Amino acid sequence: DRSSNPDDISKYSDAPMEYLEDENATRGPEDPFHILLLDTTFQKSDRVTISYVSGSLQYVLGMPDEEATELTIMCADNGMSCLGTWERQECLRLGKQLQIRDCVVRVVPFCKGGARGWQAKSGAGDSGAIDVPFSSGWE
Repeated sequence: DRSSNPDDISKYSDAPMEYLEDENATRGPEDPFHILLLDTTFQKSDRVTISYVSGSLQYVLGMPDEEATELTIMCADNGMSCLGTWERQECLRLGKQLQIRDCVVRVVPFCKGGARGWQAKSGAGDSGAIDVPFSSGWE
């Protein structure tokens, strides 16, 4: 049974959100992961347009308009785009919310590079965003 609760991280569709997992890898809920947007998003239906996906990224991720449009076009043109980096549990939660909005996404382990300024939320830190200074990253 699928939950309609957007905070439930159970699998939303038959497509895996995390793939190519190594059985022996240890992954904690606080480990950094990326969310990838895949171009198959645009094959689902005629209503899934650049504008629709961009709006979904803005709503779910809190991504600025220009960046959401840029990453959506990049995905459509190049096959995928990296939407950002969060802790694993947050990636799974956000990924499910994007899947509910017909976006085809995958959650993959962190690789160094590409910290995005809009993810560095200010405040008490309940956003799940990973605060990575531009000049450094996880080693």
